[in-house]
Amino acid sequence: HYQLESHQVGERFADTRDTLCYATNDNQTAVSGMLETPADLAFVIGGYNSSNTTHLVELCEKKMPAYFINGEEQLLSPSSIRHFDYHSKKELVTENYMPSSGTTRILMTSGASCPDAQVEAVIRKLVQFFQKEEELSKWELAFETNA
Repeated sequence: HYQLESHQVGERFADTRDTLCYATNDNQTAVSGMLETPADLAFVIGGYNSSNTTHLVELCEKKMPAYFINGEEQLLSPSSIRHFDYHSKKELVTENYMPSSGTTRILMTSGASCPDAQVEAVIRKLVQFFQKEEELSKWELAFETNA
């Protein structure tokens, strides 16, 4: 329409390649850093229609099994999880998602708009699965004392 030469394009069109909001950019940068730490699996918590959260899943999938969940109710048991497969756009149930022996290292993150309470509920459910409520209570008490 404007019959522009290639060197004139920048005068008429904005560069929109870097339009992530700060929270989204911070989340993606943080997850990239977290992926440098060894972990056995990842939980990514947030809305299934969130492109930010989906991208966090994509990042995690490159390094380890990643489970996209929207809340603690997706953790069905210590051995069964319902999660969203963004490739097929379907919820799946996976059995034996946790390693069966030794200490399990979990990378956990959430989308930019996921409420902290939703993440906390997932943590609490995991703690209940492994009967570690007392240890969590000690940590919470120490955190409140030092806050």
